[in-house]
Amino acid sequence: MRVGIIGAGTIGKAIFAYLQSSGVAEVDYLLVSDAKKTRDFDRGGSLILDDADEALARRVDLLIEAAMADNVRTMAPIALKDSDFCGFSCTALADAATEAAILSACAASGRSFFVPHGAVLALDGIRDGRDLIESVTITTTKSGKSLGLPDEHSEGVVFEGSTRDVCARFPRNVNVHAAVALAGIGFDRTRSRVIAQPGLKENIHHIEVRGRGFNWSIDASSYSLGGVTGAYTPLSAVGSLKRILDRKGIVVV
Repeated sequence: MRVGIIGAGTIGKAIFAYLQSSGVAEVDYLLVSDAKKTRDFDRGGSLILDDADEALARRVDLLIEAAMADNVRTMAPIALKDSDFCGFSCTALADAATEAAILSACAASGRSFFVPHGAVLALDGIRDGRDLIESVTITTTKSGKSLGLPDEHSEGVVFEGSTRDVCARFPRNVNVHAAVALAGIGFDRTRSRVIAQPGLKENIHHIEVRGRGFNWSIDASSYSLGGVTGAYTPLSAVGSLKRILDRKGIVVV
């Protein structure tokens, strides 16, 4: 299997390292915004690309996005004509036009768009219970710096509203919210809160699910690696990739 990777940040590097060490698939290219910053990955000039059109022309079996939501919007509908697509920046699907274009491309080609669970657990339970779920509320607490706020010392609730709206406000910070909404009751019915806590070293997510006959509380936290990504997320990313690639025998997804 030939794989393309978009992004060479924490998640992109973890995926690249796993594929290089395991040999389960060939990395065809690594698409980055600045090729000069990733010279250490290059192999005679064929691996590192900084042109999206050139990347899409290579037609890999699986394209993995680990960069920005804009890459999902612009590349997924095109890539899905020939490739499966795994999008870590799933906040992009909060845009109705993007979601429709991706669904249309999947229907036309028979390819799949994979939504990895990222920093959150128990998406399978939310997916299975979606027809009986009445409400979902997600609260994320991060430092102002991690949230990209102008004042990194901001404190308190900085957003409260629909998950569709929070994805537009904090597209790099609430992929957990988007994944939960996609698995469950949708972007408009799922409610989101974002809290800034000065000096916080962790990324904390609290999910409240209320349904007919059941109530769940799900808590997940991991230490920030210095940006928007927590320490658990790269491990989760590699785990999701393994399940996508190893679809044979008995596979727990």
